[in-house]
Amino acid sequence: MFKQYGKSSAALIMQKKSFFEENTKHVNKQNKTSKVYLSQPKRKQCKNCNQILSDKIDFIKKKIGYKICTVCSHLNGEYEDTNAFCKAVYTSNDGKKYAENYDSNSLEEYNYRVSSIYMPKAEFLYTSLKNDLSNPNKLEYLDFGSGSGYFVAALNSMGLKNISGTEVSKVQVSLGNSMIGKELLTVHQLEHTNKVLAETDAKVVSLIGVLEHLQEPRKAIECIAKNPNIEYFYLSVPLFSLSVYIEMLTDDMFHRQLQGGHTHLYTEESLNYLAEEFKFDVVSQWWFGSDMIDLYRSFLLNLENKNSSEIMKENFRKIMTPIIDSVQLEIDKKHHSSEVHMLLKKIK
Repeated sequence: MFKQYGKSSAALIMQKKSFFEENTKHVNKQNKTSKVYLSQPKRKQCKNCNQILSDKIDFIKKKIGYKICTVCSHLNGEYEDTNAFCKAVYTSNDGKKYAENYDSNSLEEYNYRVSSIYMPKAEFLYTSLKNDLSNPNKLEYLDFGSGSGYFVAALNSMGLKNISGTEVSKVQVSLGNSMIGKELLTVHQLEHTNKVLAETDAKVVSLIGVLEHLQEPRKAIECIAKNPNIEYFYLSVPLFSLSVYIEMLTDDMFHRQLQGGHTHLYTEESLNYLAEEFKFDVVSQWWFGSDMIDLYRSFLLNLENKNSSEIMKENFRKIMTPIIDSVQLEIDKKHHSSEVHMLLKKIK
């Protein structure tokens, strides 16, 4: 198995400056989503393994209870991802509200995000396929939940030909196609998620930061597993990591890991459970996270709330910024990071 660890934090800090500078705006938006989530019926079965969840609440954050599955270790929010909840988060007003999280104001900004954030993901996929003795240039790709097309744009810039993306947000599809300069992205209806995955002709299907947002992720994976055309399944998911514990320290900070559409989080064990159940081999893994960025942001926001001087904040930046990547790398090597990329291959 091909394994990779770590990633520079510089580009992510640059891309997520709003999380530092507009914390209150993001907290208010998050609180509105949490209010909708709290009004949904209780979740009875694990989002990952479908086993009955215990009545025991393991912790509460922003009035929402969370349960760790005793079968697969998956972290489950207390309430269901209903149709009403998913539409409120992802497709209301043609997806304009959700699209704000992934917007680019210019072609230069769009291309910077592609090159700094998504090209490394595309290169990891390409290298993983080569290591598995497949020719990436002869495969067809579908990026499901493609958003504004950043990953599709990265694949396109690598010279790959048979690539496409599909997304529920009309706003993001329009933006992505205009930025890429090609009609590579299409819109699908939220209720057609499983149909798209069951019928695609693509050999490689990617879900980059998507699986955790799906109303029925198990059914989506089942459709991938049963589709005879698909050979590889490339995923990226947020994990139950140190960031969750950092977020528990305060309700006044925007929570990046457990927030918005993230009503549940994966673990290494829950991902292995899925791979075994649906008969996939793990071809490659890339462990990297932003746990240390979250810790850094938490401290800075607390210093701000305590009316600390600019000297105090600058001294803290001088202490933290040189060590973020090195400390995070050690977390990544232990498989405790806030994110993982995996390439899975069907067992024939």
